[in-house]
Amino acid sequence: MRLSFIFFFWISSVSLFGQRIGIIGAMPEEIRILTENLEDKKIVKYKDLTFYEGRLENKNVVIMKAGIGKVNAAYSTTLLLEKYQISEIIFTGVAGGLHPEALPGDIVVGDSIFHHDYARHLANDEYIVRPTQHIENNQKNPLYFVSDKTLLEKAKKVIPNLKTIKVGEHNPKIFIGKIATGDVFLSNSIKAKWLYNSFGALATEMEGAAVAQIAFQQKVPFIIIRSCSDNANNDAHLDFQIFMKPAAENAIRLVLAILKE
Repeated sequence: MRLSFIFFFWISSVSLFGQRIGIIGAMPEEIRILTENLEDKKIVKYKDLTFYEGRLENKNVVIMKAGIGKVNAAYSTTLLLEKYQISEIIFTGVAGGLHPEALPGDIVVGDSIFHHDYARHLANDEYIVRPTQHIENNQKNPLYFVSDKTLLEKAKKVIPNLKTIKVGEHNPKIFIGKIATGDVFLSNSIKAKWLYNSFGALATEMEGAAVAQIAFQQKVPFIIIRSCSDNANNDAHLDFQIFMKPAAENAIRLVLAILKE
């Protein structure tokens, strides 16, 4: 009886201590500060991807660049889960702000996320967003993938004391709400207003829902954190180049604050 208990405890300990928090960004700029501050850093090549193992805020983590777009994000997340025992996934990066009051540098914490480009386009120009499906059994996924409650509560707890980078004279604000994902860099004021008015989406980006779908189907807790580099309007491509760096750092600051909890 005692040997059985010891064996069970040993197996549980190996499983627990072997787990890591997965941190993902699409571009190098979205993870550079994190990888530069890794303790006990180890660079691991697996298939055609690079993983950065180590410790942040006394937590075991593995950081990776997922690449731009939904296919890259889904592929990278799948290999991450194949290679490591991942306890939870935090996606960090920049996005186009959709809230009318959002400005560059503001942060959007996704309480849910959806594919805005997985849809049916009807003859009368009606555009119906629909849920994705499981590959094997065709069971419908949720239209909105919901972030993990514990991670979301940690974010809410640290937000009041979070120190962000000012963008010009603007002290960034933090929003919590829906994020829209699509395989397009949105630089269109009409489309941006449609996403906000039709779905209440506060930001739009190109990877989050793909990561969330893989995490949901593999039963891994996740949260998506984005900082606005632009407003997804007609000037988005110019604003992105100017504000991408401070926006990415603001998102990273929230990630590090969450890891401290």
